[in-house]
Amino acid sequence: MFQGELFAGKRLLPAFGGAAYVWCTCILFFQLVLIVGYYSSRALSAADSKTRTWILALLGMSGLLTLTPRLPQAAWLPPELQPLAALQPFAGLSVALFTTTPLLHRRQADLSDYKIYAWSNAGAFLGLLAYPFVVEPLTPLWIQNLVWAVGGLLIATIGLAGATVAANPATNATATTGTRWQWWVLPALSSAILLATTNRLSYEASAGPLTWALPLAVFLFTYVVAFGARGVPLGVTAILGLAVLAVSFMAFKYSLYMLLMILSAGGAAMLACNGWLAATRNENSHGFYRATAIGGAVGSAIVVLLVPRITTWPVEFPILVIGSLAFAGIWGARKILKPVVAAAAIAAICCAVYDTLDLKSEQHVLVRARTLYSCLSVVTSPDDRFRELYNNYTLHGGEDRREYGGYVTYYSRTTSGVGKVIAAKQELRPSIKVGAVGLGTGTLNWLMRPEDSMTFYEIDPKVEDIATTYFTYLDRDNTFIVLGDARKSMEAQEPQQYDVLVLDAFSGDAIPMHLLTREAGAVYKRHLKPDGALAIHITNRYADLEPVVRGLAADLGMSVAITQDDWSTWVTLTPGPYEPSGRILHWTDQLSSILSVMTY
Repeated sequence: MFQGELFAGKRLLPAFGGAAYVWCTCILFFQLVLIVGYYSSRALSAADSKTRTWILALLGMSGLLTLTPRLPQAAWLPPELQPLAALQPFAGLSVALFTTTPLLHRRQADLSDYKIYAWSNAGAFLGLLAYPFVVEPLTPLWIQNLVWAVGGLLIATIGLAGATVAANPATNATATTGTRWQWWVLPALSSAILLATTNRLSYEASAGPLTWALPLAVFLFTYVVAFGARGVPLGVTAILGLAVLAVSFMAFKYSLYMLLMILSAGGAAMLACNGWLAATRNENSHGFYRATAIGGAVGSAIVVLLVPRITTWPVEFPILVIGSLAFAGIWGARKILKPVVAAAAIAAICCAVYDTLDLKSEQHVLVRARTLYSCLSVVTSPDDRFRELYNNYTLHGGEDRREYGGYVTYYSRTTSGVGKVIAAKQELRPSIKVGAVGLGTGTLNWLMRPEDSMTFYEIDPKVEDIATTYFTYLDRDNTFIVLGDARKSMEAQEPQQYDVLVLDAFSGDAIPMHLLTREAGAVYKRHLKPDGALAIHITNRYADLEPVVRGLAADLGMSVAITQDDWSTWVTLTPGPYEPSGRILHWTDQLSSILSVMTY
């Protein structure tokens, strides 16, 4: 089931892009389906064998709908809800699979024994880990989809039907014990922390199954520990989690270690919530499953639908982690540890404030904005001479307001790969036509002559607003902006005959994976002149994208030139035979994995 969630999320990438919100909405969808599954399990456990078999068979066969080449589109919905419509074909079979745990639980003589819940989450944990490390790198999406649909159908019709789910009469009586507030609140907190952690990782590393699977795997593992062990030491968990969070703000900036510490702190917070939840379980299993499913969906909905609208920076991660660890730690710790928990919480708060306000910097924040795609901020020097745009924590352009072209970051005319290829084209023609995937501050316009044409493709309307309000690079004629996902926009356009097409689209420090596949490359090449060049910005703190770009060049039959300076690494693809050199990876919409290019 959880491998199905990951490949469903990956199927969304070409249509919706690689923003973190896509996966968060995907999780929300499956949590809503989980509610239906848990409520359905009560009726299925009480139904006769023949009725149960037919219902499960129909739900199972609906999984075959996911084999259609295109998922449903609902452009009339708000962008953050459109993935919910696209995932509808996954609903029926997912409902059937999500009934598994409650149905098997009802077969037990002791309904207060939740070991089946621990085993269920252990299976989900192993499935999740297998996906980015084994399934994703080795099998294309269509095979994953086929195995999920057919395998799920067999489970629904054979594994859950007939006498295999016939409950013991002694366990079929309805438990009279009521639900507890922790069953609603703690799953909501835990799910919210899961998505906050996913957002934080996706803002820095590439949005895709690996950065999606790891937080979810940690989330499930905390359930395994909480419900499989005799108890979770909440005080110790809180102290360790708060300490790791505090250190993550103060050290190891922009490294794999920082990402691991973020994941560890979020995992500690989820473990504290789920350990407390496990301590409140009783024999009312149906009430427990229904309440926890609804609570989890509410927590996810808040992070997906509400938080981005009321915040301008990803503050939900430190707030949720510190709040849950402090509350659970003080509530569950021994008296001797309570002051230590409180002190660790205060230290973590101070570190979070220090990091968020960037008190060590002399720069001033002019504006902050949060969108579905990223968190944006514009900072300026004390004298307002130098302005910079940050996408999450990554610099995406700067400007010297006194000397035009005095501060152009990684767009140098003489040293950067993109500057060199544009200058070469300008020497050959009286005017050139350039396209750019990703707007940023519009700094590329600095390289243009008055007679040159520049078209920017930008998915985030807020970026255009910031670039025109706080920077001046767009103040020139022959500049055009196309809003929307660049790949989808270019697929819908007639060939534009660009002399140079620049791929400089980043979410934080990562290029969305769907923009580097063979299918995306074919779209780019269709818009180039016969002698046109494709310039790709591959600077990245965590991944070496050079093998992927070499594979793209091989697929397109183009030659490769790599240019590095103090600011950036650019790869230029130009007409000519591809000469094999170095490691090559061929990414496609069906088969790609960020794990293969991760650096340590």
